This record gives sequence, C-alpha cells and structure tokens, in this order.
Amino acid sequence: MTRYAQIERDVLALSNHNFVVKMYFSFQNSKNVFLLLEYCPGGDLGKVLKKERKFSEEVAKIYVCEVLLALEYLHSKSVMYRDLKPDNIMVDHFGHIKLVDFGLSKTNVDESYASTSFLGTHAYLAPEILQQRNYGKSVDWYNLGVLMYEFLVGVPPYYSDNIDKLYENIKTGAIQFPRSMSAEARDLISKLMIRNPMTRLGFNGA
Repeated sequence: MTRYAQIERDVLALSNHNFVVKMYFSFQNSKNVFLLLEYCPGGDLGKVLKKERKFSEEVAKIYVCEVLLALEYLHSKSVMYRDLKPDNIMVDHFGHIKLVDFGLSKTNVDESYASTSFLGTHAYLAPEILQQRNYGKSVDWYNLGVLMYEFLVGVPPYYSDNIDKLYENIKTGAIQFPRSMSAEARDLISKLMIRNPMTRLGFNGA
C-alpha cells in the first residue's frame, strides 16, 4: 500500500457516521488495493454546483450543517481532514452528503498536535499553511467557511487564475461579499475564515 491508500483505509475503517461514506470491505493483492464503498448515485457536489452555478442559502445551510457534523465526528476520532472541497462531498440516494477521499487526512491528531505539511487544494489552503506555520484541526473550520462561500457564490472567496495572486489574497486580501448574501451568512463565513486559527470559529470545538 502507498501511504495515502493506507491513510484512506485507516480513516474509513474507524468511521461510522451518517455523513461519512461507509467502507464495507477492503483487501489487496500484489498490485492493487480494493475498497468496497457505499454507492452515492447523486455524484459529487462539485459537479452539482457547476450545473446549478450556486445554491440558495436554504440548500447551502443543509449541506453545511451535514459537513459540520461529519467534521465534528472526524475530529472526535482524532482525524484532521485537510481536503474539504465540493469534489470530495458525494450525494447519496436521499440527497444527503457523504465525505469521501481521506488520502490527505492525518490521524492521531490531539489538541496539542501541530503540522507544517504543505498540502491541500490551492483555493482552500488556510493562511497558516501558506505561511508555513504550525496548524491543527482549525484548518478544517477555515475550509468550511470557504466551502460555504463557494456554495453561495459559485467560486471560492479569494479565487484567481494566478496562483501567486490567489495565495496573496488568502494571506492578506479582504473577502468580497455579494449584496445578495444575508448578514447571517456573511457573519458565519467571516468568523470561520479568521486568519488567526486560535480565534477562528470552531477552534474550541464544533
């Protein structure tokens, strides 16, 4: 097994939650690793969002709440997800979400754990990762803020085709909110995306 496949299997093996994809079996031969996972016929939210362009606040609220519960569960199992994005959220038969793809996750993460690994999806990288500072589970709450913004606007908050500009926006830029977004949604996103992870909403738990 490669390291990422091992992490994927390990996280799925310890998970049993309504909003985390279920693994029924895992096995391997000399060349391949096989994971038999729950079927999610609705596809991933990345494709759904591309088709819909953006979600209403009522729809986004349901998805965000389910993702929040999944992250809370993973954190309770000492797992830091680190790769939250629409493409890693599947939709089941009933329209509920299932988190998938745990290859970048970190296990055995307690409250004192700190990582400096530079990984994740460009537009979702937390500022502390870009600044190569120690980080912990709080990066998942930052990612939840980015996810919510993308649900409501259609693109991540600091998006730019230029990677250097994107990174600079994440580190120092101001979030641009559309007038159509409610004050409550703006407030929640702003608190989840506070650059200081120790004052970020979620730092003390879901």
